[in-house]
Amino acid sequence: MQSSNSKESNYESVSGDLMSRALTVGLIQMCSTSNVQDNLRLAEQFIEQAVTHGAQMVILPESFALMEKYQGQKLEYTEAHGEGNIQRWMQDIAKKFSVCIVGGTIAINSNHSKRPYARCYVYAPNGTLITYYDKIHLFDVAINDAEAYSESSNTYPGRRDSVFEFNGVKFGLSVCYDLRFPELYRRYQQQNVEVILVPSAFTLNTGKVHWQLLLQARAVENLAFTLGANQTGTHDNQRKTFGHSMIVSPWGKVIAQSEFQQGALVATIRLDEIDAIKAKFPAHKHRRLIP
Repeated sequence: MQSSNSKESNYESVSGDLMSRALTVGLIQMCSTSNVQDNLRLAEQFIEQAVTHGAQMVILPESFALMEKYQGQKLEYTEAHGEGNIQRWMQDIAKKFSVCIVGGTIAINSNHSKRPYARCYVYAPNGTLITYYDKIHLFDVAINDAEAYSESSNTYPGRRDSVFEFNGVKFGLSVCYDLRFPELYRRYQQQNVEVILVPSAFTLNTGKVHWQLLLQARAVENLAFTLGANQTGTHDNQRKTFGHSMIVSPWGKVIAQSEFQQGALVATIRLDEIDAIKAKFPAHKHRRLIP
């Protein structure tokens, strides 16, 4: 999978510095199966690739550890917060490679026995937990007569946003279907989030028409980088996902993207670009609330 160090050129000259704040990120794209151990082994290979190419942070896709083959399979792998094999694996991998891990989503116990949270954990390079986010918007849609989803039947929704800092950069967490709900990202803009993270399992049919569009929209309207790490291919349950993991600049430019292949997409994002754009194009100050 390609790597890129591209940067937005339109606003380079606004600041006297030549884009001094930078972070190298790795987006992991994989076709997760119904076998947890196989998925973790593959994810580790791709994380190692990303770190070898300089990644300081790695983002795994939604459901990276398990893509259910049948309804209810994830209940066999649901973990309690703070304990469990997949959480320990993420901690160990973060320490092994000295990298910040954004752990896609895994099933974590809620107060509803058959509806765990879809939780995204973030671990520091020393393996300590930084924060977590529970997916808020659940995918209950019919794409066509043959393809329908009811995520709320086996997942409990989150209730809060989640912001954290790493290497002096402020991040906001979201997952997949959240992309269609701009209110969440406005909350992040109000908290001066610079990078929006979107681990996903975006479907093939919706991805063809909306994936890039939504990532670019969230970037442009909030003057933030958006990083979408997606599932790809045909899974054991015959669900098809779109791939095309990508990094979008706050000006809407696609800095780096993959296609359908599995692997690690690595690129350097330059955070001073946000300040440069805001200096000449301060849309963040022009918002008016309509009563």
